Amino acid sequence: MSSTAEPISAFGAYNIGKQSKRLQKLTKKGNSLNKTIGGKIKKKIARAPIPVYSQKKNEASDRKSAKGVRAKSLKKNNKMTNKRVNLKPHIKEYKAGNSMISGPSLNKKKQKKKLKSPLKPLEQEEKNNFEEGYNEEYMCVQNVSSPKDEQDITVVLPRDNLTNKQNAASATKVALTNGATKNKLLKTKEVSMGAIKKSPASVKSKKKSTSNVSDALPKVTKTTSVKFEPLSSQSNVIRMNSITEGKRTFEWLLNPVKVEDFFAKYWESKSCFIKRRQSNYFSHLISFEAIDQMLLQNHLEFTKNIDVTSYKNGERETLNPEGRALPPTIWDHYGQGCSIRLLNPQAFLPNLYTLNSTLQEYFHCLVGANAYLTPPNSQGFAPHYDDIEAFVLQIEGRKRWKLYKPRQPEEILPRFSSRNFSQEEIGKPIFEEVLQPGDILYFPRGIIHQAKTEPGYHSLHLTLSVYQKQSYADLLEKMVPLMLEKAIYNNPDLRRGLPLQCWHLAGIAHSSHGSKERTSLEKKVKQLLNKCMNSVDLTDVMDSAFDQLAKKYHREALPPEILDTEKLRTVYGSRSRTNEHGECLCDYEIEERTNVRLLRANILRLVEEEGKMRIYYYSDNSKLFCEYEPTFIEIKDTQAASVEVLIKSYPEYVSVSQLPMEQTEEKIDLTQALWERGLLMFEKPFN
Repeated sequence: MSSTAEPISAFGAYNIGKQSKRLQKLTKKGNSLNKTIGGKIKKKIARAPIPVYSQKKNEASDRKSAKGVRAKSLKKNNKMTNKRVNLKPHIKEYKAGNSMISGPSLNKKKQKKKLKSPLKPLEQEEKNNFEEGYNEEYMCVQNVSSPKDEQDITVVLPRDNLTNKQNAASATKVALTNGATKNKLLKTKEVSMGAIKKSPASVKSKKKSTSNVSDALPKVTKTTSVKFEPLSSQSNVIRMNSITEGKRTFEWLLNPVKVEDFFAKYWESKSCFIKRRQSNYFSHLISFEAIDQMLLQNHLEFTKNIDVTSYKNGERETLNPEGRALPPTIWDHYGQGCSIRLLNPQAFLPNLYTLNSTLQEYFHCLVGANAYLTPPNSQGFAPHYDDIEAFVLQIEGRKRWKLYKPRQPEEILPRFSSRNFSQEEIGKPIFEEVLQPGDILYFPRGIIHQAKTEPGYHSLHLTLSVYQKQSYADLLEKMVPLMLEKAIYNNPDLRRGLPLQCWHLAGIAHSSHGSKERTSLEKKVKQLLNKCMNSVDLTDVMDSAFDQLAKKYHREALPPEILDTEKLRTVYGSRSRTNEHGECLCDYEIEERTNVRLLRANILRLVEEEGKMRIYYYSDNSKLFCEYEPTFIEIKDTQAASVEVLIKSYPEYVSVSQLPMEQTEEKIDLTQALWERGLLMFEKPFN
């Protein structure tokens, strides 16, 4: 293998470019960079309590923020300076011993040498960078001024949207800025747990500046840049855990809100508004120009790929022409005040595809996306609620969002989307904010919402959708028929005929029948239902129901994005040729000593149905939603245990010799069948 650094992902390239430009600016300042990186501002400080104050005051305070410095780069003597490497998972696996990859011919000494050379010098450096990106230490700063181009983040935590309690009209705002003032760094002794002390610099700046409410409000400040890569570099791909990468990407999406805090406080219960003054945070995902090019370079059709909508005088209309959607037609409708909705744009936009295909591994469900382009002072959709957990990413322009609580209990966490509501039906909003580029808004399914562009501003936003029909109700819909099927098979009482007189005792026309015979019939039915519940092994039925529910994911999921490093180890990088006799020669060979693992944690699902063992997988899926029928392969019962070993050992590698089958030829045949379908990856490049 060449010592040249391997190419990185689109996300990595985008953020590395931004980081390089920032570092060039900071390097010109000479000693100021060293002071910022090595000064007292970097010391860990006890977390101060986050202040809570009114929205009106915070709107003023958002105009001022602290000057910032980006995260410290890797050392110059490191060959991998241009890449941010997440070594923690890699190092942890080696320390753990890797019991599953100890095949008969695995050279452990080579592994140890590899660990000493590129990993050990970088371990402490990566640990520092990792902690800066995720485990920020906060400190409260008062009267901090900042230049106009300052980038900060404000987290707005709205009121409880799913309860009838009357909440005070307040919100918690956390301004996440970078850690230097305009003139000099703040000293750590100026921060205390219970109070916020004024520094001399802050007092002077207050006298010079005009009176502003924001000058008197404390802010929570972070010492590093908020922009970081949502994906690990490709140098770690062979050790990468796709679920961990999905979580890392979700952390980038929510930054600075912690994933654990998000699920504990907001998931399926409250909306969460994260306000950033970093307009390019999502700009690499989609843009007005990217949409124009997408229309020219691909065959997109109205209704299938694009909707033209309008909402005027309380009426929502879809104005789709027929046929292909070309730019002149789209922009003509847009110029007339119509909104443009792009369905599943991830099929045509590489960076958005990377984002969604990575997140789906974490959520174990389709992560869908729609893009909405709306002209100034316009609205494209009537108030309604959806059956998905929604994440609104503002890309360009400004849009005012209004959220409303569910009108009645049965609309909380609904399983189906609503009809269009009139303004009179939805009452007063519980949340109203203007989203600007870089902002993100989350709200649960069942929250009624509507949005309109601000005068003089167009809007382009993405809505990411997750967890559609992934509730306990959906599980029980799969589970109850299985329980009934097994109970009927095992219990003769359930197979006995109904009494002759039952037709005159039950039904709509006989619902008011109060005879003893009807009471006796109701009692009998309840007894049989109890028998269904008690006579079936709940564990077996639950496992089967989860497998059936998982098949939905493998039907809907995006195919995996294959990185360059993975192509060297998977069928996607294999090349065949012919010899002088015209025989096909492959460039790979699977042996008993070959080490393999699943390409992704959720790439396949082992299911028992119709008396057969089947493997469902999504590697052959289309980027378009459910374009193909579900794909599966049938295997022998004796091979199921080997598939289970591959599933449970991920992300570790397993030697082919370790698969629990008697014949070596069987082990190789199964491994080859899975590898040739893109489900497995070699530990070492095959060529």
